[in-house]
Amino acid sequence: MPISPTPPDALLQRLEARDRAVSATIATRWPHPRALTLPLGALSLTGNYGIVWFVLAAVGAALGTGAGFSWSRFVYVAGAVLVTEWLTYAVKRLVRRRRPPEREPEARAHIPVPASPSFPSSHASMSVVGALAMSVLYPGLWPAFAALAVVLAASRVYLRVHYLADVLAGLCLGLALGLPYVALVRI
Repeated sequence: MPISPTPPDALLQRLEARDRAVSATIATRWPHPRALTLPLGALSLTGNYGIVWFVLAAVGAALGTGAGFSWSRFVYVAGAVLVTEWLTYAVKRLVRRRRPPEREPEARAHIPVPASPSFPSSHASMSVVGALAMSVLYPGLWPAFAALAVVLAASRVYLRVHYLADVLAGLCLGLALGLPYVALVRI
């Protein structure tokens, strides 16, 4: 008896169900002590609109040269993060995936839920681009920038404002935008 291929819709439904289950496990079954969720939530909120990357770019631009504030260093990072935010938001508007607490009312988020759609995670995409750009300017600090990007991205699932697939797609989008940027745009 021949094996019939799985219809694409059935495969997508299974993948989405698995994504929701894994995300729910991380967001509800893992421990969420207040001593961790409060600072992690505060850090995650600094990722809104790329604020943390704008601040780091400004600090680096102010301290990175002896000749005063370096607008070119600031724009190198902040401009890339801002464009990434816009492009990610455009994809969000096309896909329009609802966030976990919106789809599952019994699922409570650990921080305020953004009003924007969920897929892909702009925190993840901006974090990759921000970390790559900052690492080009300050290569000795790349482990810190990479760690910050990972924590910001992972926090979104842990705090239940994104599904895991949202974050993974955001990371991929960030790599797709960030790698050519740092390879082609020189400061």
